[in-house]
Parts: sequence; structure tokens; C-alpha cells
Amino acid sequence: MNLEHHFASLGEAFSSKTLIQPLLEQRLVEFNQSLATFLSIDIKSTETKQVLSGEKALSSSLSMVYAGHQFGGFSPQLGDGRGVLLGEVRGQDDLLYDLHMKGAGPTPYSRRGDGRAVLRSCIREYLASEVMAALSVPSSRALALYDSREAVYRETPEAGAMLLRVAQGHIRFGHFEYFFYQGKQAELDQLIEYCLKHYYPECLESESPLESMLIKVVKRTARMIAKWQSIGFQHGVMNTDNFSFTGETIDYGPYGFMEDYEPDWICNHSDHEGRYAFSRQPGVGLWNLNCLMRCFSKHLERDRLIAILQCYEPELQTHYDALMMSKTGLSFIEDVHELLPELFAILAAEKMDYTVFFRLLSHFEQGDFSLLLDEVVDREKLSNWLERYEFARMKSDLTWADISVSMLAVNPKFILRNYLAHDAIQSAERGDYLPFRRLLNVLTHPFDEHPESDVLAQRAPDWGKSLEVSCSS
Repeated sequence: MNLEHHFASLGEAFSSKTLIQPLLEQRLVEFNQSLATFLSIDIKSTETKQVLSGEKALSSSLSMVYAGHQFGGFSPQLGDGRGVLLGEVRGQDDLLYDLHMKGAGPTPYSRRGDGRAVLRSCIREYLASEVMAALSVPSSRALALYDSREAVYRETPEAGAMLLRVAQGHIRFGHFEYFFYQGKQAELDQLIEYCLKHYYPECLESESPLESMLIKVVKRTARMIAKWQSIGFQHGVMNTDNFSFTGETIDYGPYGFMEDYEPDWICNHSDHEGRYAFSRQPGVGLWNLNCLMRCFSKHLERDRLIAILQCYEPELQTHYDALMMSKTGLSFIEDVHELLPELFAILAAEKMDYTVFFRLLSHFEQGDFSLLLDEVVDREKLSNWLERYEFARMKSDLTWADISVSMLAVNPKFILRNYLAHDAIQSAERGDYLPFRRLLNVLTHPFDEHPESDVLAQRAPDWGKSLEVSCSS
């Protein structure tokens, strides 16, 4: 494993040296071999095992410092309270990827916390990050999962665990906020140059490298959130310290994948005011970007920063429209704009499962409404909509069958339902990882039929819909 560590070269103002503190009787229980192959990591190597698990100390490993707006309020100093950045490895695409261990023990930024993670949260993040990658959402990935016999205390004692995560970068909006509000201009300039060199080198050729980079950040963020909205994903804690400068989904905590369609759905039980409700995510993305742009007010004129932010909405809308055209199989955006609002009103009124509906729509056969009408109470309203949808879909140059095939490739059969994660976690806590691996298998190939696992595509039972997920998850 060829480990590099460019972030460490920035100096002490950006981080603190931190080592992984292995857990009691720690075990490697899951390893992402396909991702490891992409990163040229050989888990069979004794040295690699020791480095990744923390048994062999890395002098360059560190925890990062940053700030952040959390639920609208500014926290001037945060940081990796339970994470350690081990370094970077080069992928087969010749890009560098961070290796970051969650639950590695106390750091200088733990704020009196234990720096640990529990098996429950590590399994939830492993599953979520892998299904997001399978759904083509920019995301961190899970490389390795460790469990242990060490008790970690949350509301009750739970099994301690560690999760090794991979992402192109772990620079957050909050990194820039930290140096800007601390008045550390030299360090802010240093961070800008670092990001230009390592994440956006193509921008160095432009007349205004910083402006060019920020436009790319805005557009990447817009496309990421458009993808969230199209698949029914809710992050749960959209604080600026949880937003990646590289436009990747990071920090999976109280997230959720929408089941019954509800535009104002709140997955995070701790979000009492619904700040991060599903329908508010696009607006919060812009709010967070506005916080980020303030950090460059000494580098660019106000009107230029506003112009950069104005790239957000059209980029999000254009990308979302394209995604919904693919999901519905429609060829003209005018039809999407006309039909989607009425469809969403029907789904909300019927409390229809979002993923199930679009999968059924992919199987919809011309002239036969029964498959979908059997799912609703108000058959007349849906029938009227289907008639208009059928007419709009027939405008395509493709055959009906070809459209269905393309829809099945973008409308997953399997999604990470909260009750499925709950069942996998309970089994793992008893030492049985078979349900976790079975679920992981379908989530990493969510568009395939997997007839032997049909039960994992079923709607949640009533008890499964009432499960609560909070920031402690």
C-alpha cells in the first residue's frame, strides 16, 4: 500500500497529530475487496493489516480542525472528534483518495467525547455509502468494518466499532469558515492553493483560478443534491461541517431513504424544527454555499460571489430534470414539468412508496393500468394521470420496451429501508453478519432482480416505519 499524506504538509494550524487507538479484541469483519482492488490495497499484507487497524502507528496520521454552521448556529471550532486521516492512496484513475478511520478514539477535537463509534452507526454508514455509490451518487465509500468487545456508552452500552472510509477529499465548507472567522488569512490562502492543486487542478489554467474552482464546487453541490432528491435520500444533518468541498456525500448519521412519499419528511428525530426536511434540502444547499462564499469576500468582489451562487439553481434544476426524465422514461421536459407535480400529489395522498412506485412504472405495459391501479385507493385519479403519461411516453423515438429497460436501469428495486438496517444491526450485535452481507449484496446491485431476495424489496411493516433515528446514531 503506497500511502501518501499531502494534507499533513499544510502544517500544525490545520490539524493535530492523532493515532488510531485500537479497540478491545478488535476484529476485521467486513472488507470491500472491489474498492481495495481499485485502490491497490492488499489486505493480505501483514503490514497493511497493521496500519489500517491501528496496530502499527503512522507518524503522519492526524485529525483535522474546522468550524461549521450547525442547525443555523455558528460553532467557531469543531474538528475530527472521532476520526483520523491516515493518508491518501492513488486509485486506478490516477486520483488520490483519503483513508479516514471513524471511531478511532479521542482526538484534541472530541469536546469531552469518547471519540468512539458504535457498531450500529458503522453498519448504517457502510450500507448507506455503498448503496449511494451503486446509485451513482457522489459519496464516500466504506473500505473496512471492525467490531470489538469494547463497550461504548450512548443511551445504553453498545458494541464499539470502527469504519474505514474512502473519499476523494475530506475538506469541508467548515475548513474555510474556521480560517476566515479566525482571521487567519495566510492559512486560508494556503488552503485555497491546496484545493486548487489537489482537487481542481484544471482551474489553475483559467484567468481566475479561485472563481473557476468555486463555480465547480457550486455545480457539484447542486448535482449532488439533485441526485438526493431524485432517489428520495435525506441527509439529516446538512451542517456546513458535513458538506464536502469536492461535492461528495459524507458523514452519514441520521439519514434516511424515503419510503412513503412525503415531501416534508424529517428523518432525523433530533431535527425538531424540520430544518433539514426532504423538501428543504435544495434550499439548505444554497444556504450552505452562501456561508462558504463569505469566506472568499477578501478575494473576490461581492457581485462575483453572487454570480457564482447564481449558478446553483439552474444547475440543480437542469440535473434534476434530466434525472426525472430518465426515471419516468419521458423524452420532453415539458411533459415532466406538467406530469410530475400531479404525480407527487397522488403519491402523497396515497402514501405510496416512492421506490416501489417508480419500479412499477418501469414495468408498466402499454394499455394495462392494473399493475399500478392496484396500489392505490383513488383509482380514477391515477388512471387519468396514467392516460396522460402513456400519451407523453409514446412521443419517444424509442420502443416502449426499450424505454422500460432504460427505466429499470435507473429505478432501483432495492433501497436501504430503515427496518432492514435495523434487522441487520441487531443480528450483527449478536455476532451474526449474514443478514448484513445479504442486504449489502442487493444494495450494491440495486437494479438487478435478485429473485432470491425479493423480501428485501418489500415495503416496511408498520413497526418499521416508526423507527426513530437521531444524531446519536
